Amino acid sequence: MRFFLWLLSVVALVLAGWIGGPVAMQSYRVATAANPERARQAVAYALLDAYRDASDGAIAPPSTGPDTASVRECGYDPATLLREDGVPFSKSIDWDITSLNLRAGQSHARGVRDIRAESLAKTQSTVQMSALIACHDTPLESVCRGRVAQMTAAIDGQEGQALADIRAMGRDSDRRILCAYLDGAAARRGIAKAAPAPTAAP
Repeated sequence: MRFFLWLLSVVALVLAGWIGGPVAMQSYRVATAANPERARQAVAYALLDAYRDASDGAIAPPSTGPDTASVRECGYDPATLLREDGVPFSKSIDWDITSLNLRAGQSHARGVRDIRAESLAKTQSTVQMSALIACHDTPLESVCRGRVAQMTAAIDGQEGQALADIRAMGRDSDRRILCAYLDGAAARRGIAKAAPAPTAAP
């Protein structure tokens, strides 16, 4: 029994040093920063980056297949516009569409990350955020990961309107960019639209 208590004490001391040191250092940096608010936001960004899979979920690799839905939304027939004969995929319209969609997804992820970081910096202490960052490489990582997931889920609930606005703005902007690109690609090949592009609802 004494050995067990001694072992627990040793583990507690190790974890305290493992986590406490970085927490104290980070707290000091924020407290003495020329702009403490910006420094606290930097800690929030570091927390989101450390547990990216807990807050954003796994990022699926982009599909290499043709995005026929987007092509139709822009008023073109995918069978006519996509899969150019004799053109390598890396130089094809198919790849350009895939690349544009991937960049759009990354842009949306950055917007979500900005909202979450700003909210974390306002609602969470530097000590807690720093402790969770330091916890990432300890045996308690799974517990801390769950805590970060709870925090980001709560923010998503509180900032639902802001996140919805980002999605809506991004969707409209991405569609305009994609359709403008397809208009140019179709014009170069003498391809007419199959149907008028649907007008977005106000």
